Amino acid sequence: MGFHHRFGLVAGLVLALLATRKGMAEDAIAGRELFEREWEFVDRPQTFAEFETAAPRSLRPRRDRDGEMRRGHRRPHRGEGGIVPFVRVDEKQPLIADGLGPMHNAKSCVSCHPGGGASDVDHNVTLITADPRSLFFEEPVGYEGRGGTKGAVMDFFPGLVSGNTLSFTAVVHDASTRPGYQIIRQRLASGVPDGLHPEWFSPQERNVAAIAGQPVIAGRYETLDYYLSQRNSTPLYGMGLIELVPLNRLIALAQSQNRSSRGVISGQVAGKYGWRGQVRTLSDFVAGACATELGLNVSDTAMQAGDPADPRYVSYAADISPREVADLTSYVAGLPAPQRQSLSLEERKQVRRGEKVFSSIGCVACHIEDLQPARGIYSDLLLHDMGAGLQDPSPASVFRVGSPSFAEATSVYSARHGRGAALDANGQLYRDRDGPPGNRRRSKSRGRSSDVLVGTPMVVPLAYPDQPQFPRGEISELDLKLRYQSTWDAMQREWKTPPLWGVADSAPYLHDGRAKTLTDAILWHGGEASQSMRNYVRLGDGQKRLLDVFLKSLKAPTN
Repeated sequence: MGFHHRFGLVAGLVLALLATRKGMAEDAIAGRELFEREWEFVDRPQTFAEFETAAPRSLRPRRDRDGEMRRGHRRPHRGEGGIVPFVRVDEKQPLIADGLGPMHNAKSCVSCHPGGGASDVDHNVTLITADPRSLFFEEPVGYEGRGGTKGAVMDFFPGLVSGNTLSFTAVVHDASTRPGYQIIRQRLASGVPDGLHPEWFSPQERNVAAIAGQPVIAGRYETLDYYLSQRNSTPLYGMGLIELVPLNRLIALAQSQNRSSRGVISGQVAGKYGWRGQVRTLSDFVAGACATELGLNVSDTAMQAGDPADPRYVSYAADISPREVADLTSYVAGLPAPQRQSLSLEERKQVRRGEKVFSSIGCVACHIEDLQPARGIYSDLLLHDMGAGLQDPSPASVFRVGSPSFAEATSVYSARHGRGAALDANGQLYRDRDGPPGNRRRSKSRGRSSDVLVGTPMVVPLAYPDQPQFPRGEISELDLKLRYQSTWDAMQREWKTPPLWGVADSAPYLHDGRAKTLTDAILWHGGEASQSMRNYVRLGDGQKRLLDVFLKSLKAPTN
């Protein structure tokens, strides 16, 4: 090979490397701009030429590389009467994205994650969860009262309906860019015996004390029992390192915990993101936040919330392209992990003594210091039973690594709720005769045959309460451990161990922000963490101060 040829090859490789680095830098800059961008709603005119009430699956819209819908294809959207309408896009009109909304909780990523951290309870996300034991679900399939089962839910809270599917859990968004939603949102108060107090429900007036006093609110609309709960935003520190933690490491860790504790601590492997570990990858986490919190149309990546006040409203152009989602994910992945602070010799001694207290009371069983390459994370990223005090209506997912088959539980559920009744992985109820698409299992129970999803959690039968309440009834700890493992009720108590890096600057604490201080958060621990909580209570004042010094040394990144 000649000199000039070799020189040209080397020069080409160097230029390629520089171009790659420049491209990465540009991606990070673009991602930061998207992270800080304040989105606005674009009230564009309807651009469809004809409205259809039926279309075969083969006519689902196709998109180009940027997520835009190709001309001439129909866009499905939520409709009424059990039929999914389609819109044929007018090829003569441009496809205009509508931007923010129609449903949203914030106008920018940075609103809920200032500096990449968390936020106060004013940016909490409110969830509504329907109890699957409600008499509402015992109604025969196709009954005509109020337009059928779906029509009754549409009268109450349309956000629980998507196409022909009823969902057990939905987001109660704080705001809408279009008219009519606030009336629907306030309707939730009608089924709550004491009403919804603004200190709990209103983002402008919400406070920690109100959430701590009543973490879950129970209501009843006719025969549908429902619950309202909240989620606090999580810090985004070190997400790129968390993404690199290998799954095999978490599986081995869960097995080790179970052996060393003789089954007292039994971590479950789920996703790495979200309070319930309900999201597996960082890209999905970012795309889901864009769709749910900002209400953006994220191409085919994440489901954008429709307008419950106008089911015919269509958002048929992408607000954010796959490339932009990738840029935003790249920026979030690059947010630094917290590092140990520069301390004086005496301060380091106090911190080390506090860390020994942290270890002595058993916190390190789950809050593990290092998960390579995430050093100093103080988490195992596993799901744990945190006891009755932290029970929350929307359960953790049943689709977890190493979880047993739920075929028998599924049969029980379908027998209770009729032919074709089943929950999917997202907690959605199908009531059509053929059951849900995908992986089905033929099962027989009580003389009926049903097509149901393997993986559906069963619900523990409990008496119908005179007034709506949560939990619906009492289940003994022994039954939860032996008879009702991996049921709807047991999984309501499971939470992913939150990383403690940056915890000194991440108040308020716990999944709904009910704990104003770290002490409050510790005292809420139960279930598998009960012994550690009791050990903490027995500490002397001096030891508690040392523990506090250690926890407050886990500062958020300053850069």
